[in-house]
Amino acid sequence: MKIANNFNLEEKLINDSVFVIGSVFGVKGKDIVVKVNKDKNLPHLFFKGRAIKNVSVGLSNYIKILKGFTEIICKVEGEYLEEDKFQANKDYASERQRIDRFLNVSVFGFYDHDGKFQHGIKEMPLIGSECRLLSRDEFERLHQLSDKDELSIKLGSLIDEEIQEIRMAAGKLFSGHIGIFGNTGSGKSNTLARIYTELFNSDSLKDDFVKKSQFIVIDFNGEYSKENNDQILTDKKIVYKLRTRDKKGDKYPIAKTEIEKLELLSILLDATEKTQQPFLHRAIDTAWFSKNNKNYEKEVKSINQKLKTILSKKDKNFNVPFLKKFVKDFESIGFQIMNSGKSIDDLKYNATTSGFYYNNGSSVYFESNEANFIGDSGYFKVVAPKKLRDLQKIQFKILDQYYYELLDGYINQEHIGPLMGRLKKRFDMLNKVVKVQSRTTKNDKNVKVVDLKNVNLEIKKVLPLLICKSSYDEQKKQRDKERENSLHIVIDEAHNILSENSTRESDSWKDYRLETFEEIIKEGRKFGVFLTVASQRPADISPTIISQLHNYFIHRLMNDNDLRSINKAVSYLDKLSFDSISNLSVGCCFVAGQMTQFPLSVKIELLEPNKRPQSETVNLEKLWNKNHNKENN
Repeated sequence: MKIANNFNLEEKLINDSVFVIGSVFGVKGKDIVVKVNKDKNLPHLFFKGRAIKNVSVGLSNYIKILKGFTEIICKVEGEYLEEDKFQANKDYASERQRIDRFLNVSVFGFYDHDGKFQHGIKEMPLIGSECRLLSRDEFERLHQLSDKDELSIKLGSLIDEEIQEIRMAAGKLFSGHIGIFGNTGSGKSNTLARIYTELFNSDSLKDDFVKKSQFIVIDFNGEYSKENNDQILTDKKIVYKLRTRDKKGDKYPIAKTEIEKLELLSILLDATEKTQQPFLHRAIDTAWFSKNNKNYEKEVKSINQKLKTILSKKDKNFNVPFLKKFVKDFESIGFQIMNSGKSIDDLKYNATTSGFYYNNGSSVYFESNEANFIGDSGYFKVVAPKKLRDLQKIQFKILDQYYYELLDGYINQEHIGPLMGRLKKRFDMLNKVVKVQSRTTKNDKNVKVVDLKNVNLEIKKVLPLLICKSSYDEQKKQRDKERENSLHIVIDEAHNILSENSTRESDSWKDYRLETFEEIIKEGRKFGVFLTVASQRPADISPTIISQLHNYFIHRLMNDNDLRSINKAVSYLDKLSFDSISNLSVGCCFVAGQMTQFPLSVKIELLEPNKRPQSETVNLEKLWNKNHNKENN
């Protein structure tokens, strides 16, 4: 009986003649020196009618070293030439025979028994070990970053091997914090849009994707929302176009409990730590607006009582300007203080008698046994508004506590007055962009884009923090009831909110802002919260945040400080890749992190025009040259 033998000696000899390129010449730690066979110094080799790129220094050039049954994978990092000192015959037939070519390679992985690539060092090669090129199949397995049935997204192709498609496992990519960095025009906005567009438009998503995962995009420059319906990221999204110039913009829904938090109010009003923050704490803790309090009777009574105190106090410090401010403060949130036909501007103050009087000489005062204020037929008459908004209720608490403590001598006006001067302006701005509600409502769209292009600097500073903090706290509460959900916060131009070196804010605001986002990035994974940040200035972002990211997309960076910050954070980026960052072409980047076992040089595929973010540089040739359109036509 004959035993079948599939061994083909001829085929093995042909393979060896092509794929064996040399042998190990030296071993120094994980750095290996390979001596290349003299017939393998051509740029391309030919195998079965196909050209194979020969080994050389490059971003995606690897070799395989055989040690028994172990296949050690190494990356080519350098090469050099030496004269062949051991050639017995000095009559060289060609210049190629006179020199020896050596490769500097580093060990970074191996193939396991299942044929899958594993990063790390299992064994080191021996001197004389055979070195081979990777076959096409081995090269593809090396860059296979997702299983066949696994949800994956297409990024593009390798920079120096464009036929090799790169797909990432969505679970590994989005289950960690993501950092996308690159100078203006390097393609980082397209990369951010690409990874999320691929996710949102995947046919492999489960039906409850919308219910289980929420996405919030903080868009500082309005790149992800056009005027008409668009397909940027996805056409199934809610866009909040906020405006502070007028009241024509949208309003982002925020839970009332978040607005009333002392930390957020302190930031919104720039409250000082020693005096103004304790005052705000006392104000927020007061109990007002109970359900049984019809027509705000309790609040009206409080205003009346303070008016009585002002009129009967006969103190020059509480004269006409003080009373005018008191009246206008409460009228600004909806209460009516002046009686019909009366004007606060007609009120006068007699310094001799320390009393108020009307412009016709009639005195204005309060008698304890009378229901109304005495004077010219009732000068004051406090009437409550039909309904107060939640922001107005918070303002009332602060105003009421301020005048109560000031009139009773518990606080100094010089200490708390500046805070009250900012109260109306800040709350008016916030009211233009925020809709306070008792509870958050579910929506059939799970992608929210917050367009901040048309808001002023103060709101750009506060609102992203407010949205992220409130969403994070809400997710933590929801996680206690149901663990199968996630929240993804995407911040483009993240240096606007994550900068560590800002000089436009107080230290307390900066500390609170950084502590909030550092908590999210350190503890967020426990609660299903994942952060994506994109920035052209990684050096401006807190090093704690940069170092805690799990997946990196690094486009071209030119500034030395930015390069240093990346070098510190991405320790597994090899020297050749790091030195190439400043020379990357538009759309090309290095991908590194938990989603891949080794850094990849990837050319990110450009999105279709209707799906691209609005971040293109203006075409000055088209703008300035009147002959441009004629020539194109």
